Amino acid sequence: MTERLYYDDAYLTEFDARVAAVRPGGWIALDRSAFYPTSGGQPYDTGTLTEGETMARVTDVQVEDGVVWHRVDAELSEGTSVHGCIDWPRRFEHMQQHAADHMLAGAAWQLYGGVTIGLHLGQEDSTIDMELPGGRTHLTEAEADELETLVNERVQRDDIIRCWFPTAEELSALPLRKRPTVSEHVRVVAMGDYEMVACGGTHPRTTGQIGPVKILSCTPARGKMRLRFVAGMRA
Repeated sequence: MTERLYYDDAYLTEFDARVAAVRPGGWIALDRSAFYPTSGGQPYDTGTLTEGETMARVTDVQVEDGVVWHRVDAELSEGTSVHGCIDWPRRFEHMQQHAADHMLAGAAWQLYGGVTIGLHLGQEDSTIDMELPGGRTHLTEAEADELETLVNERVQRDDIIRCWFPTAEELSALPLRKRPTVSEHVRVVAMGDYEMVACGGTHPRTTGQIGPVKILSCTPARGKMRLRFVAGMRA
């Protein structure tokens, strides 16, 4: 199992680790890592791993059975010590888009009963797929404006975003927006007093760091509603 350093500090950009395993195709596993692996609709981190005079670029990160695998473009040997550096601009932008997803999904659930069934963070914009009551597949322009306004009001409150691993007893009493998809080691993210859900992703420390949130469209997609949005500098 890889110790995932981003769980405790999403702002950690440098760390030291040991190469725990190597497999064909340029993949290595570390005993501890701050690199986020693709999961939950959030893309992987990029950056570098340095061992002595060798600097390897990290071009992909995946997780398998609790082990985080990093694809690198240079040879690193098992057992060696490496220094990792995260591509911070990419990481922070993903944090903003991901947290904006939480804000939009939570507000849509409260306002219209929308249930999030999928998220995708793209290079230019991001999407949330939702089920709406009565089989609706879109929001009216007025509803989209109401949703966007509520989210940006909450962004400007600059509320604390808290991420933690509750005990089983605490978890059972939490007012989660939807049930966790895992049964063990459930990590919860809470924003202000209006959003709380299980999530293993990376998030800013406060809602204010999300920046402005802009809804681009709310259109039908495969019998559901697809909400397309941007946040932060993209907005």
